[in-house]
Amino acid sequence: MNRRKAERWISMDVDGELSSRRRSRLAGWLERHPDMKDLQDAWLLQKKILHEYIPEPVQTPEAAWQNIRRMIRAESAGRDMVNNDMSGYRFKFASAMAVALLMILAGIFFLQSWALEDLDMIAHMDRTEVEWVESDLPDAMSMVYEDADTGLTVIWVLTAENGKEEPDAG
Repeated sequence: MNRRKAERWISMDVDGELSSRRRSRLAGWLERHPDMKDLQDAWLLQKKILHEYIPEPVQTPEAAWQNIRRMIRAESAGRDMVNNDMSGYRFKFASAMAVALLMILAGIFFLQSWALEDLDMIAHMDRTEVEWVESDLPDAMSMVYEDADTGLTVIWVLTAENGKEEPDAG
């Protein structure tokens, strides 16, 4: 057995994990190597000192496992409550979105019908008669007509440039 293997076996022996067969082989080897026996004694002393400072567990492993299972059940129940709350939230959100969509559609319909009423009102108004068009543009010519589609009176002011008549933006 080499020193590294002996150190592993000493560590296992100190922790109480070494089999009885290996423990007897280790004891024979330690008799031939007193420096390694000193190492085993030092590790046993450290174990004793550490155990004096480490308190005994106040809870058995079985009780600890029961506590863990209880915490898992409580956490999963909390998750179920959150999921249930979220489904209610989703329903409320979907309802609010449906109401908002209906309001938007009603607004569009109202605005559209209102705009059509205004156009109908304009079309049924008394006809505007333009007697003359006054302009400060030199050599300007005016053209007045009623648009057949909208019923509105359209006024064009034309100017003569280089012998051609073109419509003016005014």
